[in-house]
Amino acid sequence: MSSRILRPTPHVPRNMYAMLFDSIHGQDQALATLRQALASNRLAHAYLFIGPTGVGKKTTALALMRALLCRERPQEGCGICSACASVTAGTHPDMAMVAPEVGKRSISIDQVRELQRILSLRPVLGGKKIAVVDDAHLLTPQAQSALLKLVEEPSGDALLMLLTVNAATLSRPLLSRCQQVRFSLLASEVVEAQLLRDYDKDAATAHALALHSRGSLGRAVTLDPELFTEERKYVEEELHKLPSASFSELSRFAEWLVADRVKKSKAQVEAGEERPTGNRLELVLSWYEEVLRCVVLGREGIVRHQENAAVMSQRAAALGVEGALRQLTLVYDTIQALGRNANRQLAVEDLLLQLARE
Repeated sequence: MSSRILRPTPHVPRNMYAMLFDSIHGQDQALATLRQALASNRLAHAYLFIGPTGVGKKTTALALMRALLCRERPQEGCGICSACASVTAGTHPDMAMVAPEVGKRSISIDQVRELQRILSLRPVLGGKKIAVVDDAHLLTPQAQSALLKLVEEPSGDALLMLLTVNAATLSRPLLSRCQQVRFSLLASEVVEAQLLRDYDKDAATAHALALHSRGSLGRAVTLDPELFTEERKYVEEELHKLPSASFSELSRFAEWLVADRVKKSKAQVEAGEERPTGNRLELVLSWYEEVLRCVVLGREGIVRHQENAAVMSQRAAALGVEGALRQLTLVYDTIQALGRNANRQLAVEDLLLQLARE
């Protein structure tokens, strides 16, 4: 089929084959909705999972797939039988996972038509045909119209799950025909515990990554600990001397902030794989969030940059609530502008100049 089958990434927990509902943490409300539907045998024919990136939407979709396709423990999933293993591998004949094709930023009508064809077929092994559309907010208007027909006239043995970070781009008719399940940001304690338990992180690394995860386990997992620590320290140093920096120094810092961040290991180079390490501007955002917290809560509000508590306290005293909020808004607005294809270098240079003037 023309759509891309999503396979597990190399960064998976040790107990992936046991990752059923009981091992999904921090999403109690979402899981309660699905468990109740399973127990009463009243699953909707279409679900819309809404929530930030990396908080468990896809993991939950796969767990629901295993629960429905497992032969050993129907309605629960055993995690180890051939059916559960093939769901994990993305090879089960009764499942399909659709996302933007490589190099494209949208899901096309042709992909949805192929999905319609697959879901119209009778199940091969399980009792259902199940499809997941990842990044559903990237469906083109034409693809949404085609998908709406599929949702309006569902097959009795078909289940569709749409995963999105933002439902605002989806049409109202499509939204009204899907049962919405909301996923929330994860508490840093939940992220830290899972990094320790499932990803072999040491305690110090897990704690640091969790604090900077912004409630996303997926974000924490993709951060390279060594590189992240190094870059965080550099950002803190540059922001510390920002008020006295020359324009050439600001320009050089801006160039570094907007540079592509991809670190490749030797094995990844040979396999043609790249591992993104995150957005450097998020480190700047984190700094100014902490300054505002320090203004409001005092030093107790400094959580992610405790080594710089003295500097932050001085900045907080000088800025006050209004000034700290203004600086944080400048950073946030710049990040939003970059998402709208603003000139990256100029936008960040302007940001640093405004922050320096403050």
